[in-house]
Amino acid sequence: MIKVIIWLLGISIIVLSAAIIARPHLARDLSERLNETGYALSAWARIIVGLILLLIADTRHWYILFNALGVLVLLSGAYMLQIGFERSKALAIKLSHGNENFLRISGIIGVILGLMLLSAR
Repeated sequence: MIKVIIWLLGISIIVLSAAIIARPHLARDLSERLNETGYALSAWARIIVGLILLLIADTRHWYILFNALGVLVLLSGAYMLQIGFERSKALAIKLSHGNENFLRISGIIGVILGLMLLSAR
């Protein structure tokens, strides 16, 4: 069951990151269409995924990577809840309207992290 969760998480990260690499305008569209319900769901989803990564870290070969990713994802979800919807949406729009190369590089990093999740045993 845990392996299925990791695979689904890795595949979803790869698909979204590859879409952003191919079309950086997708990040802009997503950040502009963000509403309060989607914001709260994404923040709580980050917290849950971070907790899952922390819980499975001891059972995997790359436990340091899973611990680090779990902490980062958990903290990003908590930070989203702390700063609120308006400030977070403004920050997302500011980042997504930046340089397209920055968005593509973050997409490449996402693909690498997704591949690392898929290759974890």
